Amino acid sequence: MSPFRTALLLALTALTLGAQGRLRPDRPRKDPSERPGALRRDRIATRLHEIRARKLRDTLGLTEEKANAIADRWSQFDEDSFARRQHMGLLRQQMNATLMGPGSEEDKNKRLQPVVDELAGLRQQQEASRKRFEEDIRGSLTPAQQSRFILLVDEFQKSLQEAIQERRKEK
Repeated sequence: MSPFRTALLLALTALTLGAQGRLRPDRPRKDPSERPGALRRDRIATRLHEIRARKLRDTLGLTEEKANAIADRWSQFDEDSFARRQHMGLLRQQMNATLMGPGSEEDKNKRLQPVVDELAGLRQQQEASRKRFEEDIRGSLTPAQQSRFILLVDEFQKSLQEAIQERRKEK
């Protein structure tokens, strides 16, 4: 397994556990005793940040400062997105339970409507957040760097999906 894939597996673990907190040493940190597993998640999140910053420097030719700023923004997007995706997953489970459970179609419709509306709102928020993230990043890059960034994100996502599949096979 490549070091990149190994790091992604570690990052996946951090995201699965709801990684939050400090991404770089100069960031303020919550008291570790307040969060179970926080130190491990912080180390994984820090490692993911370092990988992203290095890839940004190497692929886009950015300065360390600019690469760290983009990696910070990317990590923030991940954290925000993770919470929404988790919530959307719970709503989907709730919808499935309602659909599979007892009750008339009319009763199910009444119970499902607010859930469907909430899910639709979260999907819109997720899309708006993604657009803001891309605009924030693109605004500070040349067209060639933007192209490289798009390809880098695609590569990162593909590797992450492969890592998820490998992790599921291990379970």
